[in-house]
Amino acid sequence: MTLFIDNDALLKLANYDLLDIAFTMFNIPPQDVHVLATAKYVLVPAKDRLRHCKTEEAAYRLEHFLSKATKLDVDSVSSEVLDPLFAIPGIDPGEALMLAMAAPNPDSYIITGDKRALEALHGGKGLDTIRGALAGRLLSLELLFQFLIEGDFEKVQACVRSQLGVDKSLTIAFGISAPASLESVREALNSYVEHLRRMTGALLHPSPTSS
Repeated sequence: MTLFIDNDALLKLANYDLLDIAFTMFNIPPQDVHVLATAKYVLVPAKDRLRHCKTEEAAYRLEHFLSKATKLDVDSVSSEVLDPLFAIPGIDPGEALMLAMAAPNPDSYIITGDKRALEALHGGKGLDTIRGALAGRLLSLELLFQFLIEGDFEKVQACVRSQLGVDKSLTIAFGISAPASLESVREALNSYVEHLRRMTGALLHPSPTSS
């Protein structure tokens, strides 16, 4: 299995200190995780390492992970697949590259924090073939966390609640003034995910049955 992950999801997992847990859950080594070639320079810029990372520890974790991950190569993608994605408003070049590389590989999945891109993919003209190829293989951040909490709820909740400014939806789901119960978190995440499913058709991966 191959995983593609965008910058937004990478950054949030690094800030939460959940990178290792997330990919261990998929039983996938870092070299089988594909990231944008520019991720390091965008997320951990040399002149201001903490511009996006909340702490030096998060910046180090992210750099360490990116040093082992595979970088996406735009030259390996057919322009016939990539160009229609580039033409759709709401899909930025990085998301377009991930979608184009994952589409012909049925054993690949994409983790993305860009809901706007998912909605644009669902509604974009001329993308029927790509949509069909990617159906059921995309995970939003909230969907990813549906899986994470079934592995080690207390650990994941502690990580999220230690960094309340990273993601508004996750902060609300896991509890602000006090920790939310597992059932409450499940319900909150399910609400977010089901709303996104209504906006994106068949694109999202199925949720874990226990949620």
